[in-house]
Amino acid sequence: MRTEAAVGVVVGALAVILWWRRRRGMDPWVAVLPPELRRARLVYAERLFRSVGAVSVTAKVDRVYRNAAGALVLIELKTREANRTYWSDVIELSAQRVAVMGQTGEAVADHAYVLTDRPDGHRTGCHRVRLKPHNDLITFVARRRELLAGKIEPQPTRSSGMCRKCAFAWPCDPLWLRSDQRFTWSAIAAKRKFRCN
Repeated sequence: MRTEAAVGVVVGALAVILWWRRRRGMDPWVAVLPPELRRARLVYAERLFRSVGAVSVTAKVDRVYRNAAGALVLIELKTREANRTYWSDVIELSAQRVAVMGQTGEAVADHAYVLTDRPDGHRTGCHRVRLKPHNDLITFVARRRELLAGKIEPQPTRSSGMCRKCAFAWPCDPLWLRSDQRFTWSAIAAKRKFRCN
């Protein structure tokens, strides 16, 4: 009787130890992954990829999972106050897709997920985003290259919110900014701590 009890205690202790070790080694984001990825296998984490060709794209992925269909699915981890995605998330994940496909030759899903948490560590959401097609991203990268080389002129954004946060709003001078009574050049200067002449 004592032997059976001792064996039961040992087996129970081993089960707890194994559970604890497995849980400790788990990706802490597994609990908030979408159903598509809860049983998926983590393939890459914090890894740099580079595609080669007429336009090369280099991108570092946060997480890449292989789903049940065998396709790779990208995950971007973001710490921010707002529980939402931004256009920049789609661009970033689309670039990651091109880089991963270019380097590995494997199929990468045309959608990805942005997992958000607040600065205090509280997990806030999982957002599915549709990625830009390969050709659209290559066009975007080529335009960026031309802008940086000074071959084409930049155009102001149509989003007043983007300009309000931009350090380059004062030399850009978008038309909508001049007509907005609530947001003046002096307000920009005060916010950015520089003088408008």
